[in-house]
Amino acid sequence: MKKTFSKANSDSRVSKILTAALIVISLLVVAFSYISSTAYSYPGITADQNPPENPRQPAEFEPMDGVFIRYPSGISYSLIAEISEDVEIVTIVLDEWEQQEAIEIYEQNNVNLENVEFLIAPTDGYWTRDYAPLFVFTDKGQELIDFSYNKNRPRDNNIPLFYAEAENLPIHKVPMAYTGGNLMTDGYGFAVSTDLIIDNNQGIPVSRISQLLEDYLGITNPHYVPDANGEYIRHIDCWAKLLSPDTILIREVPPEHLRYTSLESAADYFKAQTSSYGTPFHVLRVYTPNDESYVNSLILNSKVFVPLEGTEWDDEAIQTYQEAMPGYEIIGVGAPEGEEWLSTDSLHCRVNGIPDSEMLYIKHIPIQEGWEVDAEIIPYSGEELILNSTVVFYRVGEGEWEQVQLLPADVNEYTASIPEQSEGTIIYYYIHAEDASGRSENHPYIGKADPHVLVIG
Repeated sequence: MKKTFSKANSDSRVSKILTAALIVISLLVVAFSYISSTAYSYPGITADQNPPENPRQPAEFEPMDGVFIRYPSGISYSLIAEISEDVEIVTIVLDEWEQQEAIEIYEQNNVNLENVEFLIAPTDGYWTRDYAPLFVFTDKGQELIDFSYNKNRPRDNNIPLFYAEAENLPIHKVPMAYTGGNLMTDGYGFAVSTDLIIDNNQGIPVSRISQLLEDYLGITNPHYVPDANGEYIRHIDCWAKLLSPDTILIREVPPEHLRYTSLESAADYFKAQTSSYGTPFHVLRVYTPNDESYVNSLILNSKVFVPLEGTEWDDEAIQTYQEAMPGYEIIGVGAPEGEEWLSTDSLHCRVNGIPDSEMLYIKHIPIQEGWEVDAEIIPYSGEELILNSTVVFYRVGEGEWEQVQLLPADVNEYTASIPEQSEGTIIYYYIHAEDASGRSENHPYIGKADPHVLVIG
């Protein structure tokens, strides 16, 4: 017999189905919410509370093989495409759906997907400079350092753990608050932050802060300076930038500007300091009369990306970098469509470099007198140095470039002698090294275009 249902029965059945469906949907929403906010927020590892052994934090101008950005990003797709031609881009996405969306948009904007990796983790903002892990090199290789993020953004604060887990890298938790945009280091133990670091760690003596920086980052010469910008963010990268171990760029404003006195005081402070080379800092200035964010630039190997703001001072800013960093490719970068760079939030704030874990590291203090060139050279790849290609190139005055080989003096220590020259002679030189991994590096980084200078006197 054919069954029939009354309208009431039919409505009841539909009602039950709809109710069940709503329950299922609700459970899925709750589950997804739980996964997004809880499971994703707590990686399966925790950071080691002990400091690493013999750490050294590399500088921004050392070899990099990647960057961190967040999707959606605070930089243009044209810049992402440019960066993807040279190094890996680690893009932080919320989930696989957002990852697929990013892939499609990257493809539409000519991003080289072969140089893109994704890190699935929730975030609160795109300021990866501030919350991404810090990197150190130890006797064991590359390791990660995790400070407590000084903002109330718990999901951002977990990104170092997600990355450590994804890359299977050791990670160490520092018992203090810090933020990446307020830290500049030269790779030799010198570092500078605004005194925000002290305010963020009330109850911790300054001597203890300095000790923690030494224990976890290898910083032996920390400087805590007043914020010359007088802005809420109080990050050093908003008004100063280390271009090399002995050169710092500081923004400049006209005398009538509100921050003129504080910025001039900051410039005077660094002029009075001794760089890690044992010489006074070269203090350079970039003109920012309308609070342009030119100092908030990104050094990425042989390229320097400078935020431009469409003002009449853009060309002068590019020229300042070209004169300060000969041999580098200086690239002006506009803000993403529909946005603008801010004096407190610009390019450097939104991208964080990832040092080459297998870099060919060269440490050298430029000679001030004598002829001996000494260098520490460490191939972190573990491969052997190619000794006949590990040399000192030198030029006497305007003469031709010549070379002398660096010879082993001790473990990772090498030495060479430039032929003696007469008093008053100017010698230009740089160190070049190669290893079996295929890496080739110079000191200074850019090599021949901006060599060390020795005046015989």
